[in-house]
Amino acid sequence: MFEFAVNKLRVQLVLAAMLFLPTAALARQNDESTPVDEAAGIAFFEAKIRPVLIRECYACHSVQTGESRGGLQLDTKSGLLVGGDSGPALVPGSIEDSPIWSAINHDDYEMPPGKQLSMSILEDIEQWISMGAPDPRTPETVAVTGTVSEDDIERGRKFWSFVVPVLSTVPVSDTSWSLNEIDQFVLEKLKQNDLKPASDAGPETILRRLCFDLVGLPPTEAQLKSFEKLWKADPDKAVATVVDKLLESPQFGERWGRHWLDVARFAESSGKEVNATFPQAWRYRDYVFDSFNDDKPYDQFIQEQIAGDLLPVEDDEQWARNIVATGFLAFGPKTLIEQNPRQFTADLIDEQIDATTRVVLGVSVACARCHDHKYDPIPQTDYYAMAGIFRSTRTFYGTLNTRQNRRPSQLIRLPIKDADPIGEPISSGELKKLSDQLADVEVQLQETAGRRREARNNPDGAQTLIREINSLQTQQASLQGLIDSYDEKGKPRSLCMGVQPVAQPVNAVFLARGEIDQPGEQIPRGFVQVLDENPPGIDSDSSGRLELAQWMTRPENPLTARVMVNRIWQHLIGQAIVTSTDNFGATGEPPSHAELLDWMSVTFMNDGWSVKQMIRRIATSRTYRMASTFDQSSFEQDPENRLVWRGNSNRLDAEALRDAMLAISGKLDVERPLGSEVAKAGETIARDGVLRSASTMLNLQMQAEKAGLGENLTADKIRNRLRRAARDRNGNAGEMMRQFAEQQPQADPNVAYRSVYLPVVRDSVPRSMEVFDFAEPSMIVGTRDVSNTPDQGLYFMNNPFVIDCSNNLAKRVAREASSLPAQIQMIFTVCYGRQATSQEFHAAQEFVTAFETETSSDAGTKLAALCQSVMASAEFRIVD
Repeated sequence: MFEFAVNKLRVQLVLAAMLFLPTAALARQNDESTPVDEAAGIAFFEAKIRPVLIRECYACHSVQTGESRGGLQLDTKSGLLVGGDSGPALVPGSIEDSPIWSAINHDDYEMPPGKQLSMSILEDIEQWISMGAPDPRTPETVAVTGTVSEDDIERGRKFWSFVVPVLSTVPVSDTSWSLNEIDQFVLEKLKQNDLKPASDAGPETILRRLCFDLVGLPPTEAQLKSFEKLWKADPDKAVATVVDKLLESPQFGERWGRHWLDVARFAESSGKEVNATFPQAWRYRDYVFDSFNDDKPYDQFIQEQIAGDLLPVEDDEQWARNIVATGFLAFGPKTLIEQNPRQFTADLIDEQIDATTRVVLGVSVACARCHDHKYDPIPQTDYYAMAGIFRSTRTFYGTLNTRQNRRPSQLIRLPIKDADPIGEPISSGELKKLSDQLADVEVQLQETAGRRREARNNPDGAQTLIREINSLQTQQASLQGLIDSYDEKGKPRSLCMGVQPVAQPVNAVFLARGEIDQPGEQIPRGFVQVLDENPPGIDSDSSGRLELAQWMTRPENPLTARVMVNRIWQHLIGQAIVTSTDNFGATGEPPSHAELLDWMSVTFMNDGWSVKQMIRRIATSRTYRMASTFDQSSFEQDPENRLVWRGNSNRLDAEALRDAMLAISGKLDVERPLGSEVAKAGETIARDGVLRSASTMLNLQMQAEKAGLGENLTADKIRNRLRRAARDRNGNAGEMMRQFAEQQPQADPNVAYRSVYLPVVRDSVPRSMEVFDFAEPSMIVGTRDVSNTPDQGLYFMNNPFVIDCSNNLAKRVAREASSLPAQIQMIFTVCYGRQATSQEFHAAQEFVTAFETETSSDAGTKLAALCQSVMASAEFRIVD
């Protein structure tokens, strides 16, 4: 196994090879710099350098003017040394390593734009850099003050959730009811409040509960018959047997992985003003599903997502998985239209801190960005200590470099090829055609930009040219992204979202009120003080991300195990022990069963952080089996069922509801699809539920050439010529136009695979998900909202998907059951997991008869109407 140092070197070498890292290191003193008297050096700067900077540079690069083009500010010494988007602007003593020297010589950049500095000024700047760049300027920094004292932090460590959990003593209660330790804790709490547990639910109810909770699918008729037989022989063994089978099902990882995606704010687009797609986000989704199926230890699961690129690995396959895991830090919502790169970076880091702390630790450190979080207590300095960790990290999310997207990003090349890549290889000739087309667009862009400069005095004409330039820039970016997705042989590249370390870690600067133009002193990288009296240190050459991941998952951390066990309990019991699932702080809700939570947390860690083992403990308990029977006396004492005196009835979430309709209709495809609709679209912009992609352009060009419409056409030109040809009644072109529309990937595709594989495009969530309270992709959602709206009823009445499932279920029933009585019973069995009662049976018969009389419809239509009615009922979408 590689040592950490070797792996870190490997990371940096690979990144340098991919040109992902800036070539210049942060400011360092060159041993060969010319010795100079400090006073003389400062005098030289004041006489020769500062006036030039003020006159030529401050208009575009200073705090006073509010401009920091390229993220660069030149009115402070730190601004020069830290630099902007391209890294440090200046390396004292080294002309060759100072990008500002190349810029003022108009080598790589032109500074000032359109103007060459005189030779005497260039000589002065060269002399200044060579003497070590003496610079007396220091920014007016704000003092680091706060309201959280050391005493506050010390007292805060005594708060219940900030104390390391210990293995609670299991109460000795009525062992005739209890099946394991969980039941003992629950029963003891009920006795303390003069409550009694409800009776056990029936076998059909328990099986349906288990199937939906563990794999998100309804039980099949075969499962119902098998479980009924096992239940008669031994109920305890029957439950244990089914639990084990469901935990080994591939559908388990999809069900429980989706729970994790809720809190991980997984999405396949940036959202906000420029909804750019994340075509590689699906890799993280599949990584999560595989991790739950493999029962990956939870501490390892967390470490891989926070610092997978820094963990030691045994082979390239493991390293690739770890890099994909760091996508957790990459796919949060982003304001890509942000003009100020410093603001964008600050917001990106803030989002990463918020996700990391709330998802894993259940505390909101991001609240301390602008002010001390006194209640917990977390001072601002703790926030900026963590900010330094993420400031020492580069984030790769992959979006098109368009005029609207001012903050584009590259992707990371994986060290291994996909066994089954998305997209077909293209020939060298096809790749050359794309390159030629890109060159043609670039020529058009240059020509149009020239005409735009000439038309400055003609506002109307200039606006037309600006729109044309924007269109050409988008086409240029789309083509470049498409070309970059292939290697030199025309094979699709294996790319992913994720993070990587920077060449030289840095500390974050304290910002008063979180404002980027109110800097204070640097804050050493570190962790949240209230959670650890003796936190580990961070080496100067380390970002601290690996140390952060290890600190969060060590047994002494008071929160990580508690937060995850609480999430598991919520998804099985229907209500969390700590109902504020992402807030275990002072402003959160207190636990209903504190001793049970601690016992499960310690047991979780002792079981090797096994999620499956914790699920097995809860699902095989007597507590899990309780019926949802209502009791007036118990309800008056505990109306919210916080003490778990009965089972909870919960509506199916959006994915389980859609999957259930597909499953009972016999159309569900349980195979994992390759990638996603967003991956097929590539890097593009999502609008109105359509992923407008450049990936179909090559095929369209070939069709256009065959139809005699021209060569090397842009997508817009292809559309226009196809429309014209269609209007001219050119049948071939009309067919091509239809194909073009079909080839545009949809954010709400009509597919039969599981709902967890539907595209998650921010602001364009599929209708079947949105109407039933799908987790908002831009937020950390530990507990989904549950609503009951007219839209949901109308969805079951009118949506084509529901009608199609009803028709398919009717066809299935007609094939498998010969008589109407048998058909009615089958419909109830597959929909509800039980036989119809006598009253329901007669009502169904009357419905079919009345429907046939009123409409004179055939048998298939009346069965479909019955199927739709049963599916639209409350019992179908509620797990009792």
